[in-house]
Amino acid sequence: MVHDPDAAARAATEAGLPVALKATGPLRKTDIRVGLTTPGQVRDAYREMAERSGPAMTGGIVRRMVAGGVEVVLGGVNYPAFGPLVMVGMGGATADLLADRSFRVPPLTPSTAAEMIADLRCSPLLYGYRNTPRADITALTGQIVNVGRLLDALPEVAELELDPVLAIPHAATTLHARVRIAPAGPRPSPYTRRLR
Repeated sequence: MVHDPDAAARAATEAGLPVALKATGPLRKTDIRVGLTTPGQVRDAYREMAERSGPAMTGGIVRRMVAGGVEVVLGGVNYPAFGPLVMVGMGGATADLLADRSFRVPPLTPSTAAEMIADLRCSPLLYGYRNTPRADITALTGQIVNVGRLLDALPEVAELELDPVLAIPHAATTLHARVRIAPAGPRPSPYTRRLR
C-alpha cells in the first residue's frame, strides 16, 4: 500500500520491476497500470491516476508483475434459501462471452475441485496445451476448496469473486478480489440443499 508518488516508486524498487499499480478508494471504476518498468514510470502513473480520480483515490497498491499463465475466475455466492455455491471458470476478456464455468455445493474436496477444473472447456490450457507450461493444479484446487470453506463457514459473505487468479507452473496467484458482505439469516436446511 502506498499513499503518494514517491512511496509508489520506492515500493516498485523493493517489489522488483516490472510492477503493476492499482488505485484504491471508493472509485467508480478501477484504475490499474501494468508493465511499469522504472520507478519514474510508477511515479508518473500514480500522479496521473490521482489527478484523474481526485479525492476518491485514497492510495495505491504496487505489486510485482507475474508473467504468463492462464487467467481463471473463482468465486461463489450464499443464497438465503439454498446456501453457498462455488464457481470456477475461464478468466480474462472472453470469460463472459464464452461462459465457461463449473459450479458445486460445498464442502469441497480436492478431488471435487479437480473435477470442476476438468469440466471447463478451457482446461487443456491449464494442463499444458501445445507445449505450454502446465499450471499448478494443486494450488488452484486448494484455492477452490478454500473458497468453499469460506462461504460455508461465513454466510455473511454474500458474494466472493477472485478475478483473475493467474495459474502458473508453480502457483495460483489471486490478482484481484471482491467481497460483498450482507446480514445472514438462518441457515437453509441441508435437505433442501440436497434436493435442489
